[in-house]
Amino acid sequence: MATKAIVRYRNRPRSKSHRRAKMTLSLAVLAGLAPTVAFAYEGLQAGGIGEVGHRVIGRLAGYDINVHKFSMAELGKGWLPIIGGVVAHKLANRLGINRMIARAGIPILRI
Repeated sequence: MATKAIVRYRNRPRSKSHRRAKMTLSLAVLAGLAPTVAFAYEGLQAGGIGEVGHRVIGRLAGYDINVHKFSMAELGKGWLPIIGGVVAHKLANRLGINRMIARAGIPILRI
């Protein structure tokens, strides 16, 4: 008659726990949006809420509503700073700057 095998369960050593990523704000990308926001704010002072929409669409879509023409220069004024901010953020990630900021305990902000 065969005996039953006795199974021993051992607690394996736990690896470092993985934490869910929390929301962060990239300061570089927000700084890239600053020129468009400032331009829109000037429009609010000059012509009201309608001018704000006109200026934001002009900067982010490159389309001038009043003239009904596409302007590559306005599109560049809106998107080049944003793209520069994204590149700076990616560079900060690769250099480990954002990781150092997170380890320092600064909660939401990253470069």
